[in-house]
Amino acid sequence: MTTAVSIVTGGRRGIGRAIGRSLAERGRNILVVDVEQDEAAEETLALLREQGIEAAFLTADVGDETLHEGILDAAGQLGTLTTLVNNAGVSSTVRGDMLDLPVESLDRALRINLRAPFLLSQAFSRRLIRTKAADTHFCSIVNITSVNVEMIGVNRPDYCVTKTGLSMATRLFAARLAEERIHAYEVRPGITMTEMTEPSREKYDRVIGDGLVPMRRWGEPADIGEAVAELASGAFRFSTGDAVFVDGGLHLYRL
Repeated sequence: MTTAVSIVTGGRRGIGRAIGRSLAERGRNILVVDVEQDEAAEETLALLREQGIEAAFLTADVGDETLHEGILDAAGQLGTLTTLVNNAGVSSTVRGDMLDLPVESLDRALRINLRAPFLLSQAFSRRLIRTKAADTHFCSIVNITSVNVEMIGVNRPDYCVTKTGLSMATRLFAARLAEERIHAYEVRPGITMTEMTEPSREKYDRVIGDGLVPMRRWGEPADIGEAVAELASGAFRFSTGDAVFVDGGLHLYRL
């Protein structure tokens, strides 16, 4: 049996890097897809290869659907394509009154956070069906959404709307692909320590300390990485379309 291959979009740093590392620890070859092959990307490749697996980097804008077949082809060079992790995402270009949200910020979020993973998942699914990968491997799509699927942020409506749309897309793909033995899952991170949250670190330190997060700590990228790797491993092979919160209990309704 050939080695299973996972694609991780937005994988050169942060949560994407942690996802790749967790998958590599389980013996998956990894294709990292990101917009820039910089020093962070090279560091990620080195960390992945330390696990004794094959890892490659492809510079690509996932928002350009004409590049999707090339992404799948590159992954196929590493073994049997089995897993797509749609991790690439963008936050709002500005935060403030949603009535003043620039159309450019909305369009950018729609393109990267929703349109790109939907279209890439289409191409990925067709490829797996054609190659019959599910005959020999556990196959899955894992979408990284957000606790904002349920907890609104009126100062970043474009992010909330697009992540909620991706949540629905997860269930749609799960229903369509179940008979093809391709699973679809969703992981919803909470407040996670990454470069994206760095500008709000002081605020989040305060609210986490005050108990907003029941576990009273930041999420770490590795927390998300472990959840994704478990889902992609086939540990939940009679489940599909499900969402896993990785947020320390942030989403729990409390009085």
